[in-house]
Amino acid sequence: MPQFSYAEVAVDAPIRDARTFTYSVPEGMCVSPGQMVQAPFGPRMADGVVFRLSRGTDVDPVRPINAADPAGVLLSREQLDLAEWIAGYYMASLYSAIGLMLPPGFRNRTKAYIEKPAEEALQGVDSEFAARLLRLFKGRGLAPESSLRRGLSVDYRRLLDRLVSEGVMGRTWKWRGSRATIPAADSEPSHAPEPFLMPSLHQAEALASINDAISEARHEAFLLQGVTGSGKTEVYLQALARCIESGRKAIVLAPEISLTPQMAQRFRARFPGRVAVVHSRLSQAERRRAWWGIHQGRFDVVIGSRSALFAPLRPLGLVVLDEEHEWTYKQEEMEPRYHARTVAMRMAQASKAAIVLGSATPDVVSYHRALSGRRLRLLRMPQRIGLSSSMAGVSIVDMSQELRDGNRSIFSRALQDGLRRVIHEGNQAILFLNRRGAAGIVQCRDCGYVLKCRSCDTPLTYHTSPERLVCHQCNRRSRTVARCPNCRLSRIRHLGIGTQTVVKELEALLPGVSSLRWDRDAADEAGHEAILERFAGGEAQVLVGTQMVARGLHIPSVTLVGAVLADVGLHLPDFRAGERIFQLLCQVAGRAGRGPGEGAALVQTYSPSHYGVALASQQDYGSFYEREAAFRRVQRMPPYSRLLRLVYSHFDPVRCQREAERLGRLLRKERADWAMTEVDVLGPAPAYNSRVRGRYRWHILLRGQEPRLLLDKVLDKAALRDGWVVDVDPVTTL
Repeated sequence: MPQFSYAEVAVDAPIRDARTFTYSVPEGMCVSPGQMVQAPFGPRMADGVVFRLSRGTDVDPVRPINAADPAGVLLSREQLDLAEWIAGYYMASLYSAIGLMLPPGFRNRTKAYIEKPAEEALQGVDSEFAARLLRLFKGRGLAPESSLRRGLSVDYRRLLDRLVSEGVMGRTWKWRGSRATIPAADSEPSHAPEPFLMPSLHQAEALASINDAISEARHEAFLLQGVTGSGKTEVYLQALARCIESGRKAIVLAPEISLTPQMAQRFRARFPGRVAVVHSRLSQAERRRAWWGIHQGRFDVVIGSRSALFAPLRPLGLVVLDEEHEWTYKQEEMEPRYHARTVAMRMAQASKAAIVLGSATPDVVSYHRALSGRRLRLLRMPQRIGLSSSMAGVSIVDMSQELRDGNRSIFSRALQDGLRRVIHEGNQAILFLNRRGAAGIVQCRDCGYVLKCRSCDTPLTYHTSPERLVCHQCNRRSRTVARCPNCRLSRIRHLGIGTQTVVKELEALLPGVSSLRWDRDAADEAGHEAILERFAGGEAQVLVGTQMVARGLHIPSVTLVGAVLADVGLHLPDFRAGERIFQLLCQVAGRAGRGPGEGAALVQTYSPSHYGVALASQQDYGSFYEREAAFRRVQRMPPYSRLLRLVYSHFDPVRCQREAERLGRLLRKERADWAMTEVDVLGPAPAYNSRVRGRYRWHILLRGQEPRLLLDKVLDKAALRDGWVVDVDPVTTL
């Protein structure tokens, strides 16, 4: 009998907590914490990861592990501990948390196979079913159950289940890709590393603090607030050098996949052959090569988007989150709904590593913590370096006044003049609009009917190339319409503007101008890196794009930035709407004047007096923080409380509403019974996007210092049914 007879295993199963399940270890089988196993769960076999071993258990009966992964131990004790923390904090299954750290291709590996029956075993069975079933085996002795079920009708699938349950057909379970094939390393051209730059006074002060923590292997968290162009990236690079010199390694996160190639190019130039890039748009083969290369210790630095945080890099000495305020660091689409910033802080603390959160416009919560000395130390870099001494001049244009003066163009007269001047001088410009497509709404002029997605009830966006209607919620696409589906009249109009409209209007204003469009649609066709390289190489005079043009671009020949319509998103029913507009406009303005020429930014808006817009034009973060903090204090919103959001979705609108109301009543009752007056129950109410992918959505918001305590009281009564999503520390309440 092995020394350890039992294993605690995180199983790939739909549960809401950090539970493990106890299994016996068969005689002769060797398993270790951090190793994948195959374990029975209900009527099926499931993937699992061993977390702990023990010599005894109080559980009875105990089922045995079916198989152990021959790849051996894949995950460290530190990764297992971090996964348990993620699952507990974000109320997710333990397997979904540890799945973030598994090698590419190592999830959903356990598959059911059906053994081909002898023809005589099918005597008395529907002859058409028997013939079709045998054809589906295609001469194989085993066939994936999923492929058999796809090839059979619903009634025949029930018959297949009966034959398997009666033992007429055998079912076995196998691992897909059970052997860990370690890819060869990528070849990278060898060249001498670029020299480090002489730091400015503010850079040197920031580096001294960060490097002290790295050299002493001491955990410390820093909020590096530096205006655009102040040299934050150079601070990251020199801190990385100190980290590597000390024998430790580093992770650098960027908020957008589109920015990763530009960042990786600069980091690879400083540390040739020592940088791995990790993000979700790499091919499966590229992700596998990167993961195994990191696992083998071939790299000292990992750069990437949110998922790069879980690369198997050890020992860890430094974590950097560039543009730490960006909402894209939050995983919203699937469990666990973690925030990379929060997890990185926990990871750095456990590893005794330094962590640097960099931003010109920090998240209000981060800045509040830094000012109050709560887990963050504030470092400031208030001046640009190597560029013009001052920030780009920002002007606000009131588009209502433009209309009153007879200008019906989407470009104000000031922006028109600025574009002409830039083209004449041989420089480049960026036009920013926070909306893809050509028109935001397609509406009938007679009856007022707005064309909406059949699955989401979201207004469809009109695109011109190719001509189509697109739902930007679920990506459903359909043909354009000539007649109104409601009144059948042919008076369809396109309202609002998108990036395609901006390009069209630009070409009409400046015939012969060369332009590029950079939004998700264009990037899906041409690729982020290709578009950026073409613009940086001077192939276009004007770049028209969405949020991605606002972040991290350093193109010295850009002397003008125009925010075509700053109001998009400003009036959404979300407490962070003003903060996001302020941050976005500051980032956009920071793209101009990064070379020897003076830069200018023009912000077009119908809300020139809104403090998010007005203070962004002044690049005055301090005043913005004071206004925003005062607003949130009154509203009891973060950082003065914490939020927990519960979202229920269902195909039946009546059932969706009733279930949300049921839970709302229960939460209020528990709040009263336990006198938990510091927790507010807001809602239930329809979500802002009330229907997504055919499912209706209602939500409830818990607000307080510890809203989780109230939810735990409800969970004790098993009151959270299937269909509920729990979002801890949500970045949006829409």
